[in-house]
This record gives sequence, C-alpha cells and structure tokens, in this order.
Amino acid sequence: MKKKLRLYCGLLTLVLVAAIVCDLVHVNYSSSTDKEREELYFGEEPDEFSTTEEIEGGVRRKSKPTMYIDVNVEARHYPKDFALLSEVDGQVCRVDMKQVSLAIPADRVTQSKPFIITYCSIIPNVLLLGWLVIIVFQVLRSVARREVFVARIAKKLELAGILLVAFWVWQYIRSYIVTQILVQYVNMAYYDIKWFTPNFICLIMGLAMMIVSQIILMGKELQEEQELTI
Repeated sequence: MKKKLRLYCGLLTLVLVAAIVCDLVHVNYSSSTDKEREELYFGEEPDEFSTTEEIEGGVRRKSKPTMYIDVNVEARHYPKDFALLSEVDGQVCRVDMKQVSLAIPADRVTQSKPFIITYCSIIPNVLLLGWLVIIVFQVLRSVARREVFVARIAKKLELAGILLVAFWVWQYIRSYIVTQILVQYVNMAYYDIKWFTPNFICLIMGLAMMIVSQIILMGKELQEEQELTI
C-alpha cells in the first residue's frame, strides 16, 4: 500500500513537470514547403460539396453531407510583408489560425485514410469512458443502498483513476498517429500541421484519484489496528 502511494506520488510529480515542459515545446510538421505554388483564397464551392436545384425565381445551392476532421495548425510563412487580416469599420486585426476543420464529402470518407484512422481511433476512447461510467454508476448505487464498504469504494476509485490514465495515454498515442497521417495526406498553403500533446488535466486527475484511494486504504488499516489494540 505504501509502495503504491509512493509510486503514484512520484508519477504525479513527473507528470506535473512534463506538463510545464510540454506547454513550452510543440512540434511542427510541414509537407508543403517544396511546392511551387501556394494560395489561400476565397473561392466558389466545388460541385462535389454542393448541388444546385432550380427553384421559382432562380437557382439554389444545397450542401451535400460532409465529414470533418480538426487539424491543429500554425502559420509557417506568408508572402513578404503580407498577413491574413480582418477589417471592420476601419479596425484591422491579424488573423492567427490555430485550428481548422477540414471537410470532405461523406461519400469519399471510405477512400480517405486520415478520416478512416481518425474515426476508428475514437473507438477505444468510447470503450474506456463507458467502463468509467459503469464504475461511477456502481459506486453511486452502493451509496444509495447504503452499502458503503470503504475498501471496495477505494478499489473502485483506484480503478477509475487507472482508466483516466489509460484514456490520456491512448489520446497521446492517437494524436501522434493522426498527426503523422495528416502530414502525409494534407497540404495547407502557408500553414504547418502542429502536434499538441493532449491536455494533462485528465492524467493528473487520474493519478490524484489513485493517490486518494491509497490514502483511504491506509486510513482504514490504521483504524482497524487501533480497534484491535483497544
């Protein structure tokens, strides 16, 4: 029990240090620096994204079903002395995009590797979160029935923490794999694809729950020793 507590506390310390370091360091991937022509512009939507239908008095464009994938980006370079700007009533702001949603027609998803991998990699997330929800439900049901066994609750709390840690680890692996796939298949004018490590809150919460579970078990053990002494 004490060994587990020391281990979990050590891991939490390392995670807090890693969170600070990772907040300062990011990795950019560029797959379009060798292109002769780059252009970012407003244009008429291609026919594969919408259809036209005649209505009384004219023609109306109707959007086709599309699927989206979010991509973290960072500006690489613009043409000399140029930037992406927004102007309203004479007030000019520079637009710095950090994340964009790339869309393709739904009927092309099965032919697009980035979309297939991105959506399939969500399945483990759903399974882990589903398991976590079941554990929370079991704990709440025990409390409602007044079947509060400290040792059992502590074990459930530890398992919930382990699931949160596993969820974060998978998110880390998933984000890296998806980023590498996007680098191979996605080119954006003037922008690099950026890899961010997942938010550390989930990992920190998981380790904190694991530490609390061990503290509860140690407290129960001390209480039992005192009762035996008396």
